[in-house]
Amino acid sequence: MSGRLPQFVLALAAAGACASSNAMWSARQVANEARALEAEGRASDAAAAWARAAVKAESAAARHPGGPLVDEALTLQGEALARIGSCDVAEAPLRRVLEGGSDGTLRERAALVLAQCALDAGDPAAAERALVVPLESRDRGRRSRAAYLAGRAAVVRGDVPAALERLAGSEDAAAGFTRARLLAAAGRTGEVAALLDTLTRRRFVEAEWAAALDDVARASGPDVAAHTLDRLLARQRVRDRARARLLLADGNRRLAGGELDAAQRRYAQAERAAPDSVEGQRARLLLVRVAASRAERPDELAAVARRLTGLLQSGPGGPVGTEALAFQETVQRVLVLDASGDAALFRAAELARDSLGSAPLAGRLFLRIVTLAPSSLFAPKALVAAAGLLPESHDSLVALLSSRYPTSPYTLAVRGEASPAYAAAEDSLARALGLELRSPSLAVAATVRPPVPGRRGPTLDAP
Repeated sequence: MSGRLPQFVLALAAAGACASSNAMWSARQVANEARALEAEGRASDAAAAWARAAVKAESAAARHPGGPLVDEALTLQGEALARIGSCDVAEAPLRRVLEGGSDGTLRERAALVLAQCALDAGDPAAAERALVVPLESRDRGRRSRAAYLAGRAAVVRGDVPAALERLAGSEDAAAGFTRARLLAAAGRTGEVAALLDTLTRRRFVEAEWAAALDDVARASGPDVAAHTLDRLLARQRVRDRARARLLLADGNRRLAGGELDAAQRRYAQAERAAPDSVEGQRARLLLVRVAASRAERPDELAAVARRLTGLLQSGPGGPVGTEALAFQETVQRVLVLDASGDAALFRAAELARDSLGSAPLAGRLFLRIVTLAPSSLFAPKALVAAAGLLPESHDSLVALLSSRYPTSPYTLAVRGEASPAYAAAEDSLARALGLELRSPSLAVAATVRPPVPGRRGPTLDAP
């Protein structure tokens, strides 16, 4: 009986080791799934997978606290928690590995995560302290990651030359994008283009490319961003929906710059890339919005309204359906009847300018007020607005303003003359439009600037 006891104990130990190994295998599998989801740009799904990985790793460490895999479990737990923004919880298991672990690889992994958390907390000094050992790692991947994080720490410290030097020593894709942003901010456009061309050949990560293209467009212009996107899509096998999202973003950049033709081409490409998706629905809605921006007369906008009704009847749901309904309401408010009153007509013209982005249509609608209600309080300001929107008629409209409304505060303001009545006129218009009145201190200002009607309509794109 006693001779069998050691065999029984050995069997139990083997079973425990097997259970520990199985638990870690499961945690690793979920972590790999999370990484794959991140690479596809599915951030919410990746976060959920990381949360599951953290739970599984914590369970593996708790069940076998003295087992051979406990340090790996603690490291993976910390990595997963950091990925979902729980660095405060991740620090304890990572510190345990860093300060008491015997495996150099796991200590380096823990140090890298602690450095990342320090950067997220805005503490570059703590990040640099954590990176001392990983920067000298024998492992190429960890050494590369450490160089990237050290570069980010230098950015936070404001040391751009040091950041560029560190980042140049990293093969991490994110390092390349960070370098591109720094170079773009410094106006080194040629280097940015060359670097991005190199990055188009590396592993595709949608989130990194989306942010980089936005930054490059701001620093170097939308043309550089568009050409880079074309090269990227030609060289990479990008999933249909991710391709559509990048094209939509590029179209939005073009639309923001008033480049309707370029925006329309991008939206059409996005619709073709993923027609039966949310992205495809959004592309179709944006194509309608471009058509609205092209409308120069009310009858042309009415045709757009019919097209929008057809789009809604096709059944887009979710956020796209909500956006489409909101846009339909805006279009309907622009298409008001002549008998709707001067305030409604003025508001319609402002919406055409600020929400639809159609200067010709807005200018004609402002002039409609002058024609239908020449004695209206809105008429002089409508003439000023129309003169700014219709350059081919600017001089004649300013002349009409001077001859028809010579004493109007808006006429005096256009001439650069001070008028105490200007503030009162603005308050009267605001009251008629149902807007907040100017403060008393502003209302008595003696010096005015030429009137420039402000944005009052909803933005073209939902926030």
